[in-house]
Amino acid sequence: MSGPWGLPLLELARQWLQDTLPAAVIYPSYTPLFLLVLGLVALQYARIARMEAGLYGQPLVPTWHRVLTALAAGLVGGFVGAMVMMATGVVLEPRDALPLWPVALALAFIRPRFMCFAYATGVIGVSALLVGWPDVHVPGLVALVGALHLAEAILVYIDGAEGATPVLARNGRGEVVGGYLMQRFWPVPAAILVLLHMPAPGQGIAMPDWWPLVRPAPLQAADPAAVAVAALPLLAALGYTDVALTAPPGVRSRRMALGLVGYGAALMAMAVLAERHALWAWPAVLASPLLHEAMIFAGLARERWGRPAFGPAADGLRVLWVGPRSQAARLGLEPGDVILTVNGQPVRRPADLRDASGPYAHYLRLEVRRGSRSLTLETNRFDPAAPLGLLLVPPPDEPAQPVIDLGGKRLFGT
Repeated sequence: MSGPWGLPLLELARQWLQDTLPAAVIYPSYTPLFLLVLGLVALQYARIARMEAGLYGQPLVPTWHRVLTALAAGLVGGFVGAMVMMATGVVLEPRDALPLWPVALALAFIRPRFMCFAYATGVIGVSALLVGWPDVHVPGLVALVGALHLAEAILVYIDGAEGATPVLARNGRGEVVGGYLMQRFWPVPAAILVLLHMPAPGQGIAMPDWWPLVRPAPLQAADPAAVAVAALPLLAALGYTDVALTAPPGVRSRRMALGLVGYGAALMAMAVLAERHALWAWPAVLASPLLHEAMIFAGLARERWGRPAFGPAADGLRVLWVGPRSQAARLGLEPGDVILTVNGQPVRRPADLRDASGPYAHYLRLEVRRGSRSLTLETNRFDPAAPLGLLLVPPPDEPAQPVIDLGGKRLFGT
């Protein structure tokens, strides 16, 4: 059964699920690379856990939880990326993808976010256009990056805010405010396509006449009626590093997802143009890393100069983070709340909260402002010996060391 534009979407989805995904995970020739990618992802989350332990005494989210949720989301991203590659007809020769991982791993030693294929494609593409080495299909690599970032847009939208780390940050105006550092990394089992000439009866998937849009030069003259598509596994590691100061992490990640859709679509369009007109090869190659950087820094500029969502409150204490299953969570506190009084006493700094709650033992009553509403939260099961389980934004006159400095020349080292 054909879908939009005559595409056999169900057959393509079945191809990925039954052939490509198992090959990427359990076939002997691909399993070591899959385990390597998964190990790199786990190392990144272990680094985040160490950072949180240094800040708060313990990781806020277990590393195993971050790895498992990233693995589950990566399967979704791999499906989306494979479907985009197969449906649009982004065809590479196997040798085209070989330089990607070595270059990406080398660039990751400079900055973790440079592990993204957008930067490796820029380096490889410039070398190929300047000196003819390596011998790769440049429009295909650019289209691959575009397809993977369309998949990343889905990942960032559904999973980008997962496990965000609450931090103090200095914005462009020099104010120390609350915010969230979002760092997500995913192993993504996508696919690349290879054309097979004169398929045997019963093999291959019949594609529409306009397909494929991007294919290697040796196959430019191939008769679409005489070729079938073969999907080979392509293991990618996608990463998302961002900071949310002007909005909660979920809102910030959804904004970034929209930018990724635009970025991925722009690269796909330029790859198709480069396939037809050689003059577009340079703009397409340079756009891969440069547009990626522009997208990141435009988002950071908004966070740097925008109105903070978790700034200090003039008449109370702003809640930045509430631990799951903590006393604060059971009480009903939420990030962004402003605690005005505790057991009838006004609070202006964290020490006031501890002093006001101590004498009343197991009873705790809070007056809270949530947006434009005033709330009263109370419990008679408060344990003064146990942590309340929340992080607060300190008042402007209380010394605080920001974890992230968006006011300096160099942003956080990612």
